[in-house]
Amino acid sequence: MSNQTNHQRHRLTSLSQAVLVAIASTFGVGVKVALADPAVNPPTTLPPVFCFRFTDIKAVEDDPEGDKFQIAFEVLNWSNQPAAGVRIALNQGTFGLDGVAPTFAGAGVDGNGRPLGPDADPLPGNQLFSNTGSVVQSTDTAIQWDASQLNFNTFVNGPIPNRDLLGVGPRNTPGACALVPGCQVFGNNPQVADWETVDNGNNVLDGFVITIDDFDELEAISFNWNLLGVDGNPIGMPGGIGNDYGFGTVNIARTPINEDPDAEFRIFEQNTGVERSNRLFAEDSYLVTEYSPVDFDTTIAGGLSANNAVETQTISTGGDEPIALFAAEFGAGITGAFLNPEDNIFGSAVNAPLANPPVVPDPVVPDPVVPDPVVPDPVVPDPVVDPDPVGGPDPVGDPDPVGDPDPVGDPDPVGDPDPVGDPDPVGGPDPIVPPPPVDPVDPVNPPGIGNSPESVPEPSTMAMLGMTALALFGYKRRRS
Repeated sequence: MSNQTNHQRHRLTSLSQAVLVAIASTFGVGVKVALADPAVNPPTTLPPVFCFRFTDIKAVEDDPEGDKFQIAFEVLNWSNQPAAGVRIALNQGTFGLDGVAPTFAGAGVDGNGRPLGPDADPLPGNQLFSNTGSVVQSTDTAIQWDASQLNFNTFVNGPIPNRDLLGVGPRNTPGACALVPGCQVFGNNPQVADWETVDNGNNVLDGFVITIDDFDELEAISFNWNLLGVDGNPIGMPGGIGNDYGFGTVNIARTPINEDPDAEFRIFEQNTGVERSNRLFAEDSYLVTEYSPVDFDTTIAGGLSANNAVETQTISTGGDEPIALFAAEFGAGITGAFLNPEDNIFGSAVNAPLANPPVVPDPVVPDPVVPDPVVPDPVVPDPVVDPDPVGGPDPVGDPDPVGDPDPVGDPDPVGDPDPVGDPDPVGGPDPIVPPPPVDPVDPVNPPGIGNSPESVPEPSTMAMLGMTALALFGYKRRRS
């Protein structure tokens, strides 16, 4: 189951991208003259028939992205034995516009057939059959049903009856034409005038339902299909195994609503190109105008099919306003490479190579804006510097810078005319000097009373000469 989950988001290959460019430029959904399924090397000229046809497509209600659809289809058994099962598996023709391809998102059985919903409204002219089959496997890349047809005319319930187009014998064009309702032979050319008559036989069963998600415009889904016999094995596979009308491919493309398709588009080399004729879509079901809350999706538990979900009434948009537009093609006798190799449970060979895309100009796609990566600046360590280069400043922390003639500790810098400690700085006012302290008077021994006189400093020589001069001057005045 893990490998199946890995394929849930199929990424584009280079070839798928080229095919996508081709679709976007000239989407090949032109309505062409109806052609038969690719030739399967028959022994006779066969009438044109189809093996698959879409009978109803509705958008899933309340899908936020608006890209989820429920698709009902019918199968026709032109092989050589009854078909008791139907198996489909995505192949490499599936691709998506945004790099994410559409996938299966569920499966179921609508017992009423056309249209999806509880009200029985079979296709005009068809017999009344009820699909009493069930889902036995449902993954994002592969779905398998038990096929059981209840015929209300005969009340027989069993596998889908067969009409063997390849068993009529060599060059028996009238015999083959007789097996196809509405076929007529003109000369040696079998023709079907109205495609609505081809599925009027008993070899048809409608009501197989798949849910496809992530299905945007200009995207395609492609799957291999196998009818299984009552023994559970494929009725046919590539390489001459079994019957060539027991297997093939189906391609479904979602096209833009407002564009007029005017060119062909093929997925595999053997394909003839998708179209919208009633050979492929019953009652213009390629144009989706309704939403459906019907939930046919089935949960598989323990390898057995759970009960089918309860059906509810279709919701109409109230008019013919388109919701989506599709085109398709079918091929018999071819098988593409499986998208998930594990889905190839029968070991089928592959005989359908992808078609070469048409040559178209490359679209102009601007280069994506990619921001420059944030690159941090490289961390470069600071260079080792000699902390005391010759002629350079002293290193940090040296209190005695080089070139200072005044050593550390001398508070008197060189050039200061006023040495430290002089309270009279140069240019400043003289400080006030208090008188010398006077010893206090001793009340017990005042000076000169029983005490030694204060020591008197000796007069200086100049003072003594001055006193002598004054004495002589006074003596001379007294004599005169």
